[in-house]
Amino acid sequence: MRYDQLFTKNLLTLILISITISVSAANKRDSLILNRIYDYQQTNNAAIDSIEDQVYAKFRYNVEKRNPILWLIPSMYVMAKDEREYIRESYSKVKFNNAHEYDITSQVQAGTISRSTMPTLLDYMTPNIYDIDLYDGHMLSPFNKVNRRFYRYTQKLQSDGTTRLEFRPKNYNTQLLNGYAIVDTKTGRIIRTLLNGEFDMLTLRTEITLGKEGVRSVMPAKCTTAATFRFMGNRIAALFDANYNCEKTLPDSIKNVSSRELMDEVRPSTLSETDKQIYEAYDIAHQKDTTEQAPKEKKQRLWKKIFWDTIGDNLVTPISAESEEASFSMSPIINPLYLSYTHSRGVRYKMKFRTRYSFSRYRYLTLNPTFGYAFKERQFYFTAPLRMTYNPKRNGYVELEFGNGNRISNSSVQEVISKAHEDTINFNNTNIDRFNDQHLSLKNNIMLFDWVDIEAGFIYHRRSAVNKDVMIQYDMPTEYRSFAPLIGFKFLPWLNRGPLLSINYERGIKGVNKSDLEYERWEFDAQWKKKIPGLRLLNLRVGAGMYTNKKDNLFVDYTNFRDRNLPEGWDDDWSGNFQLLSSHEYNRSDYYLRGNISYESPMLVATWLPYVGKYIEKERFYLSTVLLEKSRPYYELGYGFTNRYISVGAFASFRNTHFDRIGVEIEFELFRRW
Repeated sequence: MRYDQLFTKNLLTLILISITISVSAANKRDSLILNRIYDYQQTNNAAIDSIEDQVYAKFRYNVEKRNPILWLIPSMYVMAKDEREYIRESYSKVKFNNAHEYDITSQVQAGTISRSTMPTLLDYMTPNIYDIDLYDGHMLSPFNKVNRRFYRYTQKLQSDGTTRLEFRPKNYNTQLLNGYAIVDTKTGRIIRTLLNGEFDMLTLRTEITLGKEGVRSVMPAKCTTAATFRFMGNRIAALFDANYNCEKTLPDSIKNVSSRELMDEVRPSTLSETDKQIYEAYDIAHQKDTTEQAPKEKKQRLWKKIFWDTIGDNLVTPISAESEEASFSMSPIINPLYLSYTHSRGVRYKMKFRTRYSFSRYRYLTLNPTFGYAFKERQFYFTAPLRMTYNPKRNGYVELEFGNGNRISNSSVQEVISKAHEDTINFNNTNIDRFNDQHLSLKNNIMLFDWVDIEAGFIYHRRSAVNKDVMIQYDMPTEYRSFAPLIGFKFLPWLNRGPLLSINYERGIKGVNKSDLEYERWEFDAQWKKKIPGLRLLNLRVGAGMYTNKKDNLFVDYTNFRDRNLPEGWDDDWSGNFQLLSSHEYNRSDYYLRGNISYESPMLVATWLPYVGKYIEKERFYLSTVLLEKSRPYYELGYGFTNRYISVGAFASFRNTHFDRIGVEIEFELFRRW
């Protein structure tokens, strides 16, 4: 080998070795500063307990682009007309129970906008940069050890003795951020940090300055967020400033007071020139509204107020009212969030009402009805639970519920007619085995011990035939009624660290208000939602049910194994239900044995796909199985994802090893956090 070749080879070897050593040294330095951050958090985070803060917050909005679609967005209706710049201020008391839980009490409010707008920004008011999720249930913090595998880090030692730690996601995703932090090199204390991210139709740039000493050093002292909302041609810029640990304290008796004068007294810093101009423009316009106007102009303004401000606002914005004793809220009449689609049910729409009246702190009445309509079935659904809570500490309440459920089938009715008339009848398309179901229940629940609840009461069903003419033709009853006392136990032997176990018993008795069905039913159920660090969730459920006493013409109707008519989207029991099982199969087996498992994570499959993956918030895998009487074992496999717009689940079912069918579940999740 020539001398120059040997020299070149040795030189390349030395270069590779030096690069390897430098990379290894850099990784060690990164690990060292990160470990100091983790240690500092563990040392100080536990001290956050019963700390009270006075917090001043200021929101400023600038409607840069808007079109009529903005009218349909909850909490945005007020920005769809008139002015383009708004300001809102609040002064609140925040009590930290620990690093993850806190209560906010608003004391003073002021501004040029009368109601809360873009309320999702409140989620970004108190970030916990050391927690697994930076905000409540979303965005993985780069400063938590569990999330370290999602980020790449680089550091640079600065002349003042601090370290600039930069971070970026290994794969871009809406749950991850990029930015930097200025860290005290010796202790690992984060002095300030800048976070850039995108979540739920908001592009965010947040700068957080933390406290300087003790427990305050792991809590924000000042937080500034610049956010941009974009949706179908609309663009709104928002600037949110929050100052913590303010000096001025207000009495606890001051709550939700609207006063600009009082806000001037407690505001920790002066308003900017832009803020003052917004207030001045509002005052001029408000003063003009109060001056004398011509009758014609007054009439026009009155009709505008009725049509736009009253009717229009209530169509697209949640309606709510609140006093010290009572509260009421109603979901918007026009809201895509309450539309869903399934392969078997088609399009469904639902609305919710929530009311509450407090007799005292420990005794209150709630009425929370839900209404829905299935367009494919042309079926109206409702449930109206009226609950009196008399001992919230022991989960003590009495509940009266009235509603109608899914249409229920009773195959024994068809069997009786067929047996009497042999094979001379064709029941196709007659709905002879289908019944509408109305129910009324009264239950009392009380917690006997911290790990045992007992529920007792009764339930009354009135089931009427869908096709009454056919039933009359063959001398069959058009109605069946049942009255059943019930008792149930819920066990939490491991408290919140293990599964919830339940046992339910129900016995039908004849002769009570024309009840004509006699039966005895047992059900056993176990559910466990195991939270795993990194916003992951393992959902496990097993259960069984059986009829031990059954007479003729019985309706098989289980409590824990039934078709749901008004699901709640991604946060509902998708992982505890069967999506493709035919509705009549729930009601024809004297027993069932079921099992469901799902695994949820922010990053599974789709999040790693280019372009698409960055918008996926969470994903799930599903596996469900049930064993029924006179049926082969039934299985469902599924995959689902959710993002800012929609939740989608795709499912395939099997009988033994034979393919059955596929189907899709779609829930519009648009603005579910708004």
